[in-house]
Amino acid sequence: MPSARGEPVEDHIGDDRPALPAGRAGPEGHPVSEAEAQTLLTYSAILIPGLLQTEDYARAVIRGMLPELSSEEVERRVIARMDRQAALSKENPLRLWLVVDEAALRRQIGGPQVMRTQIKHLLESSERPEITLQVLPFEAGPHPAMLGEFIILKFEDPPAPDIVYIDGLAGDLFADDDSSIKRYATAFEYLRAIASSPSASREVLSSLIRNI
Repeated sequence: MPSARGEPVEDHIGDDRPALPAGRAGPEGHPVSEAEAQTLLTYSAILIPGLLQTEDYARAVIRGMLPELSSEEVERRVIARMDRQAALSKENPLRLWLVVDEAALRRQIGGPQVMRTQIKHLLESSERPEITLQVLPFEAGPHPAMLGEFIILKFEDPPAPDIVYIDGLAGDLFADDDSSIKRYATAFEYLRAIASSPSASREVLSSLIRNI
């Protein structure tokens, strides 16, 4: 069961990369984090994943979810979120496989122009060889991940067991026991099977851009 609490995560409202629980360390004892992962498998039900958010979308999300923040703190978090995306442009870029719920694409964040630019960015990103994006349509019905979003971090260099990150209002949880990893991996495989294909998902994104 998920039990280990890690450092704050930036994907929705924080501003740090996922960091693993105590005891999981990389070379020379340095903590392993999203920055060291080679692949992320992400299910996003509510919002566009942070790694593919535009600046204006991220700003609107942070302001909406944390209205008590000062303008300076909002901007600090936006900058941190944009900096995090450097993982996608390094020499050996992070590989992403994302299943994004249709609800996340249709939820109006920041107004029509912000959403149009955001969906266009998703469409362009989906054409990159290291990024696979599938849209989970409403008609897919109930599925094993309806209780919440999650990210599976996969480490290959140096090799390390997968770990699952679960985001929530109560805090950030990590699961690295075999049963939890298997359960979330199985759920992600199910989502990939019932979601629209990458090519069909690009058609969905194109239609959304035309109709926003």
